[in-house]
Amino acid sequence: MPTALVIAAAGAGTRLGAGVPKALAPLADGRPLLDHCLESVAVARAAGVVLDAVVVLVPPAGADARRVADVVARHEPDLAVPVTCVPGGAERADSVRAGLAAADAALTDAGHAAGSGPRHVLVHDAARAFTPPSVFRAVQDALGDGAPAAVPGLPVTDTIKTVAGPAEQPVVTGTPARSSLRAVQTPQGFDLDLLLAAHEAARASAEADPAALTDDAMAMEAAGHAVRVVPGDEAAFKVTSPRDLGTAAGMLASPERVEATPARAPARAPAASVPALPRTGFGTDVHAWAPEDAPRPLWLGCVEWPGQRGVAATSDGDVAAHAACNALLSAAGLGDLGAVFGVDRVEMRGATGAAMLEHVAGLLAAAGFRIGNVAVQVVAPRPKVGTRRAEMERAMSAALGGAPVSVSAATTDRLGFIGRGEGLVGFATALVVPLA
Repeated sequence: MPTALVIAAAGAGTRLGAGVPKALAPLADGRPLLDHCLESVAVARAAGVVLDAVVVLVPPAGADARRVADVVARHEPDLAVPVTCVPGGAERADSVRAGLAAADAALTDAGHAAGSGPRHVLVHDAARAFTPPSVFRAVQDALGDGAPAAVPGLPVTDTIKTVAGPAEQPVVTGTPARSSLRAVQTPQGFDLDLLLAAHEAARASAEADPAALTDDAMAMEAAGHAVRVVPGDEAAFKVTSPRDLGTAAGMLASPERVEATPARAPARAPAASVPALPRTGFGTDVHAWAPEDAPRPLWLGCVEWPGQRGVAATSDGDVAAHAACNALLSAAGLGDLGAVFGVDRVEMRGATGAAMLEHVAGLLAAAGFRIGNVAVQVVAPRPKVGTRRAEMERAMSAALGGAPVSVSAATTDRLGFIGRGEGLVGFATALVVPLA
């Protein structure tokens, strides 16, 4: 059957915190997520998955859209089918509708217009970059058997609760049987013309909320079509948060990350032929001094400073440790403290700088990086860092698993908010080295 593939690669990736659209987020080998996704699609084609056209949804405009288009262009020879880049919309559903229209046009240009016979479309998330050919084949086989829609799914192992009430204090309303639940992945496959109609019906609905349509099977369900579930694969996980980058690094390190097939996509020069260059990052952290009528202990460089006025913060407010965390995350492309720990998480209240450094070091290791060194500078008239510099360096190094840490201090010569005694600042640079 004529089949088009639509790849959703227009998302901002806010939860990932990489500072670039998710499709461009670098993995441990330095290559963007979309690069790996398109490579897995090429491998699926070589394994017998039928594709007549590929549509890639890209950021709406600007440099990011051009960068995504450049990644796509590098893979077009491997895909060996017409590839079109289409700007995405405000919500995922808006983007997919634009992609479906482009898929319709591409199949029509190939001689498969609406009404000429069944036409299929696979909708895939670029964030599921390691999806093996077996999942593509299972979805396509279900469509070939006459299913109007097919989605890959995995059994749920956690106990799931339905809840209601305020977000801060929800109340459990039920516990569905795990046997009736599946965690759904992509690619999701559909009769193209039925999905086009289902999306139009969803958009025309008086209660339409584009943000509520989290996958395309929902539109088909609402239109009354049966959606068949086929076996998914754990390798088809979705990269959403910085922790998922660690899982992706593990996939890259595994020789089984792409399902072996007799015919592989044309090979590129292996990543090992390019030296793994060190990467640098910069971080900063600022805190105001705590009010005199609400004193707090001062923590700086993972060391407590008795008798010194602390800072106003939900954590321990260690600007040296926090700046170091931001620098390390920046160097590894893993976001920042806000993205990793969240600013409103109750469990992070009172968290120590040492605990944060340990957690960040673990994230870097999981993502395939070794810490080269960290340099921290504290800018404040007090405390006198030089009196405990070596102690701070040892404490921060220990939290980072023994990585070298250097600490220095400076003042602003009584200028600015620091000079006025309103707060203090930590700056840091970090160097990390990819392991692969």
